[in-house]
Amino acid sequence: MPSPFPPSTSAPGRGHVQLTLRPPNEPVFSALSYCYPLKLVVSASHTLPADPSSSSASNPSLSIGHDTAKPIIPPQYPSAVPLLFLLTYGGGLVSGDHISLSLSLAPSTRLTIATQGSTKIFRPATPSSAALTRQDLTAKIAANAALCLMPDPCQPFAESRYAQKQIFEIDMSGSLCMLDWVSEGRGARGEKWAFESWRGRNEIWDVPSCDGVLPPDEEDVTASDGADEGGAQLAQQQQQQQQQPKRRKRLLLRDNLILSNPTLHTRVDGHAIFGTLILTGPLLSPLARFFIDEFNTMPRLGARDFTHPTPTIPQSTLNNPKSTTTTESASTNNESEEASAEQRREQWRTKRHAREKEEGILWTATRVKGGIVVVKFAARSVEAGRLWVRGMVREEGSLERAFGPGALIALK
Repeated sequence: MPSPFPPSTSAPGRGHVQLTLRPPNEPVFSALSYCYPLKLVVSASHTLPADPSSSSASNPSLSIGHDTAKPIIPPQYPSAVPLLFLLTYGGGLVSGDHISLSLSLAPSTRLTIATQGSTKIFRPATPSSAALTRQDLTAKIAANAALCLMPDPCQPFAESRYAQKQIFEIDMSGSLCMLDWVSEGRGARGEKWAFESWRGRNEIWDVPSCDGVLPPDEEDVTASDGADEGGAQLAQQQQQQQQQPKRRKRLLLRDNLILSNPTLHTRVDGHAIFGTLILTGPLLSPLARFFIDEFNTMPRLGARDFTHPTPTIPQSTLNNPKSTTTTESASTNNESEEASAEQRREQWRTKRHAREKEEGILWTATRVKGGIVVVKFAARSVEAGRLWVRGMVREEGSLERAFGPGALIALK
């Protein structure tokens, strides 16, 4: 009997998400589709505070622009950050599954993507099967938009084969926080990196999709007003810009991780999880700078003994001034507060160093092309790695303020 329903146009495992702003600044999903075994669930959005228009952090395009001759449009400020859960039926992917998700973030939007648990990669039904489990993600992040991709770790089972590819096309004023980590498998069952192969690739492309110039319709209207002197100047600028060569799409980062050696479990020095954290864009610059600064304070050969930090004493205390004016008193209080905050940070740093040594946490941070900060880390247990990332992110604090508590779900 023929089905009364029209045939589906969706391919298995395909999904598409498009986030836009509805006037004045409400984020809405203008497109959201998925097909088995992929499932997308929209959760409650995180409401952002009122537009801090006076803050340069909320208007990154005002301080970015490589061409000062281009007129810059002040970006809108979204009223909320939607939270989207990326799920799979059964909690994992079986051999031969192929997930392909495309994301499109309109200008000035923000989106948090999380999972409700580790993505389990099941082994093939027959050992002789050459079927590969795949997961692909393509994300386009427009001007002043931001994406926070913080899933739980990938958990490949013994004898499984898995490959993933994540490509991010980002405007020069867009932002990205991406966590990509893989565990040893089912440690409770004695699995220690017993999968057959695990391959991951992350690419970040600089795409000149929206450099902050006026939209075409506004350009035409302004330029056609011959009586307006400002319009004539703008038309002249636009004519000069058209004569200049356009920026091309360029690759900023390609990060590959290949785990396929049959003796891998003997070469990981007891570590149970490896991870990569990628931070780029003006919205994530405070967190990126925090990781770089903390890495620079790590003990080095020939440096001072970091296990006994020297407390910071404000200069006013050393000189013991007799403050006689309100200005001098306020200055002393500010110095005391700064010294107190620095002492608290130093105490936190000392405790963190001790935990890193105890739990076998290794990490490094570096800044690469385009100002992208890449953090690599490893830990001897999944929980230790999770708590380390959470401690670093919460100590700095800007990620939760920008995306809400949903950004930390995978770290709880």
